[in-house]
Amino acid sequence: MDSITQAALGGVVGELALGRKLGWKGMAWGAVFGTLPDLDILAYPFLDEVGKLKWHRGISHSIVTMIVAAFLFARPLARLHRKKAVSVRRAGWFVFLVWSTHVLIDVFTVYGTQVFEPFSDHRVAWNNLFIIDLFFTAPLLVVIFYRMGAGVLRLREWFVWRSSGGDPDEWPEHEENSLRPAQTAIFLSSLYVLFSFVMKFWAIHQLEDRMEEVIPGGELVAVSPTPLNTVLWRGLIETEEGYFVTHWSPFDDGPSGYHFLAKNHELAGKFEGQELFDALKWFARDRWVARSLPGGKVQFIDVRFGESRDFEAQRLVPMFEWHLRYDDNGQMEAISHRPARIEVKRSLIALWQRLLGNRKVWEEAEPF
Repeated sequence: MDSITQAALGGVVGELALGRKLGWKGMAWGAVFGTLPDLDILAYPFLDEVGKLKWHRGISHSIVTMIVAAFLFARPLARLHRKKAVSVRRAGWFVFLVWSTHVLIDVFTVYGTQVFEPFSDHRVAWNNLFIIDLFFTAPLLVVIFYRMGAGVLRLREWFVWRSSGGDPDEWPEHEENSLRPAQTAIFLSSLYVLFSFVMKFWAIHQLEDRMEEVIPGGELVAVSPTPLNTVLWRGLIETEEGYFVTHWSPFDDGPSGYHFLAKNHELAGKFEGQELFDALKWFARDRWVARSLPGGKVQFIDVRFGESRDFEAQRLVPMFEWHLRYDDNGQMEAISHRPARIEVKRSLIALWQRLLGNRKVWEEAEPF
């Protein structure tokens, strides 16, 4: 998920694990360790396109790394806070919990996480949360801001103490020992995750029932939430010829329409056997379509991810795509493309209208 959510979750978990011992430092350490797994992107300048695809959310997000990190950082962290009687065991559990919760919420998204590296490159993706979801993040941020506010007040008290001639060595230590805010935040965020699973199973049931009537022989291969919510869901149905994309909301007053995306895999036949092409298919979990582009290039689209909308052209725009070609030396290239411009306001309005059951604007766009 997004970096703010990862840092906030790490901070709240750090508060629960070390807050009574370290006060605000427990939250600070949690935010630091909550962002460490995603620093794998610092290696991007040294990787080719294949390496980048397989590296991010790879070994740094694996169970093996969680355990290694716990052993690696436990003793230095305990030594750093020995005056607070932080044991090596407690420090190790802290690192493991923060690291593993980071990986866990990444598993909730469609992108996928290689938790079994180096033994398997299978990406685990449960598709129950969008990469940014304020309903999940908000309770965590409330606790972070609350602790930051308390810290500012404490700092003000210290300045008053010093300005009145107080001795720094006699400054009375005081920390808010109640873990209730952090516990409440974790409970609310976890409750929202549970809600997302309930909504997903409901969506699966509804989409499968409707699919049997409209697309005989189709297979529902992916169900995922649309941006910023867990009420409107996107279904991806596969047939031999291509994919049907549809949506479901509990506020729908009738069956939703479908956008058909032809596979056209034969267009990419000239890239078969190339390591980069195999990596792209692995990343897309073999759910992709191809389109012809000028100059002999081929558009490779990962259809697991949702689409944005070009409202002027009334067309869908893929969120994850690569333009494939051979360079002058006969080497395959795959240049990543993202939508050049997303009309955020109009997109949010259309999303909200579709969530409430108004399908007109959402479905009138032509498929790519």
